[in-house]
Amino acid sequence: MDPTLLNDTVRAMHLLGLAIGFGVAIVADVSAARLMVRPLDAREIQALHRFHRMVTLGLILFWTSGLALLWLRTGFDAAKFSPKLMTKLGVVTLLTGNAVLIGRIGLPIIDAMRGLRFGALPAAARFQVAALGALSSACWIAALALGVFSQLKTMEWSLLSEIVGLIYLVALIGACTAAMAAPLVDYVLERRSLNHWAPPLRG
Repeated sequence: MDPTLLNDTVRAMHLLGLAIGFGVAIVADVSAARLMVRPLDAREIQALHRFHRMVTLGLILFWTSGLALLWLRTGFDAAKFSPKLMTKLGVVTLLTGNAVLIGRIGLPIIDAMRGLRFGALPAAARFQVAALGALSSACWIAALALGVFSQLKTMEWSLLSEIVGLIYLVALIGACTAAMAAPLVDYVLERRSLNHWAPPLRG
């Protein structure tokens, strides 16, 4: 096969894996975020499990095509690894580890909390679920940025690490804020529900 055609084919597979993983992960995060205002039903929880399997397939395609691109472009010669490439490998490795933790920790927590809003969970469980969701979004956004923006290709490690680090920092701050605010949101929604169903006072 022509080397250029082979490279383009593998790159297309790489972008497909990124598109599947990123798109489904964002949909899953939005679906899980509904827990802030109402419990998820059985159908929605089953959908989260399907989303996780689809993200896993996207990651497998992403890794397979990524390693193929790595071989085509560098021959696995570490001396040819750019700061961008090293950063991308780190991001995807973290993303893969986080996906494993979502399957082993995050989804079982959501299964166990069926019928409850997010704010009703113990603090440890809230922070775990929020952190896993935030890291997932941050990793996919970082991977997308590294794959799309050509300016990052020649950027020095010091600046590149600041950009990627900022993405993770914002995501984790958002996760901590959501985990801390959830009980207050749950209390307000519960009060509104009680007031809505309270019988009218008779004079």
